[in-house]
Amino acid sequence: MNSTSELRSEAKAWSDRELVALLNEHSYDEVRGLTGCSRGRVYQAACRLGARKTEARIQERRREREARQLEMLKQQIGTTVRMDVLDYLDTLPENSVDLVITSIPYNLGKAYTEGDLVDAMRPVYFEGWITSVIDELARALKLGGTLCLQVGSTRDWTGRLVPMDTMFFETCRKSGLEFQSRIVWEVPHGLTPKRRLAERYETVLVFSKGEQAVFNANPVRIPQKEPDKRGFKGQRKGELTGHPFGAWPGNVWRIPNVGHNSPEKTGHPCQFPQELARRLILLYSNARALVCDPFSGSGTVHVETVRTGRAFTGADLFFEDVQAKRLGSTPPDTLTPLPGVTDESVAVWKSEARRVDAPARHLSVREQRALFDELDGRVEAEAA
Repeated sequence: MNSTSELRSEAKAWSDRELVALLNEHSYDEVRGLTGCSRGRVYQAACRLGARKTEARIQERRREREARQLEMLKQQIGTTVRMDVLDYLDTLPENSVDLVITSIPYNLGKAYTEGDLVDAMRPVYFEGWITSVIDELARALKLGGTLCLQVGSTRDWTGRLVPMDTMFFETCRKSGLEFQSRIVWEVPHGLTPKRRLAERYETVLVFSKGEQAVFNANPVRIPQKEPDKRGFKGQRKGELTGHPFGAWPGNVWRIPNVGHNSPEKTGHPCQFPQELARRLILLYSNARALVCDPFSGSGTVHVETVRTGRAFTGADLFFEDVQAKRLGSTPPDTLTPLPGVTDESVAVWKSEARRVDAPARHLSVREQRALFDELDGRVEAEAA
């Protein structure tokens, strides 16, 4: 082996594997003395190659933590736990949730219960808190999963209103998520200020973890303005140019807010409508997906997961009775309506229907058995 001075002179040339080879026989400080590399450099090399001095113990603790989180998640599916949001998110395993839909607090001093002003944090503290929440949600999302963050406006340290989507857009990106859409929820009614325009919309930031795995347009298509519109030239001349399920959905949704006289109204001061949650669930998840709302509030997201055949998990510090009552009176839907289909569009497409007869091919006994085996395999896979 080279002398200590020669080793130090070649410090910049040391590879991770060479440092780890020395680390097998020496301590971190001894390797630092031999090579001239910093202790941090040696440690990072060990991390990259999974060769830390306590690697076995670290991996054992990680496996124990993952097993504990998985067991807790099994217990929490179908429930809203009474827990601080960051404590709750710490119980979720990595890559465990298909879809997150949540409306975060706006930090405007709303009293969720009498005497509880938990929505009144210092602005910088509030921003850091929500940043931690977003980062934990990104960790818990499955690869391909989607985050829908419904936000409005908050106040900065000067007391001026700030749109929260601009505050947390880069936070989502820095957490490793990819931007997909910015949905404008157009609210037809609200307060009327004296010296500025009335706030008539909020937004939903939509991000995915890697390439988005699910996007179901059909359940949220909108009615065609002209369902009988036809092509006027080219190969499709005279043919219907629309889609039988309606027009492609856009990113502006006009949905009434939950007012004092709304049949959905509960005691929650910041309740958002079921239709908003329903569209997001149908659009960004499939049946039996796990949907998470870490700020469950009155349980709107959970209600719509039950109606649409999804599973849910969530947390909140208040409104347990409201959540239980709403969930107890919510049966699953037996079908999913297609809002883009109208009586007019059905009549148009029926008029275009033509009978087509195709001869059936005879299947041998072997082909029939292979087909049944394939179907049985699919059923077992879905059940698992």
